[in-house]
Parts: sequence; structure tokens; C-alpha cells
Amino acid sequence: MIGEERMTYKELRDMFLGCFYDCCRNKLQLYIKTGEKNDYDGEEIGYASYQFENTPFIPIENLMLNVFKLILIAGREPENVEDSIRKSITTILAEKPLEELIKDVGEDEKKDLLYDMQLLGFI
Repeated sequence: MIGEERMTYKELRDMFLGCFYDCCRNKLQLYIKTGEKNDYDGEEIGYASYQFENTPFIPIENLMLNVFKLILIAGREPENVEDSIRKSITTILAEKPLEELIKDVGEDEKKDLLYDMQLLGFI
């Protein structure tokens, strides 16, 4: 974040999953109250993404967050949603080379991020 130490890939994942969890818990409360059952529809990812919408992330944090979103989506969202996130990642990488983005990233964190990016076909 601007003027602060950057967030690690693990910290971003933990925060995002915390929001994901909150959404699931709210859905469960609704189910208990009304008996209305929900199928998985990606709403949890949308809810968690919304919580970060106006956060002033630096480019490496944006890259990590978007990579993590695609991992969570795992091909289950509509194609336009995945395409939009992929476009965001491509834009980040076009503005600054990956090597420069990850130069201050620790080895374990870098290993996780690069593995995820490879899994998604970015490298």
C-alpha cells in the first residue's frame, strides 16, 4: 500500500479468504433463517473483490491479488469475468516487467506466485 510496507502474497490471500468466509457465513445464516439454499455462483469471489475495490495497491499487490482471484475462480466464472481479470494482469505486466515487479519479493513468496502464474498460463 502507498507509503507502507507492501503486503505479501500470503497476507493478500488471507485477507481475501477472510472476506470470502464472511460472505459464506452470511449465506449460511440466510439458509438457517429461510431454508433458501444457494448453489455456488461465484458471489463469494465478487463480494471479496468488492471489499478491495478502492484499496490503493501497488502494482505487485494488484498482480498478486488478480492472480489469486483467478486461482479461486478455477474456471467456474463466466468467461467475461475471467477475461477481465486476465486483462488486468496483462496490463500490469505490460507496464512493468515481471522481473522488476518481483525483485523485492522473498523466495518462498516468489515461488508461490510464479507457480500460480505458470498454472494460469502467464509464464
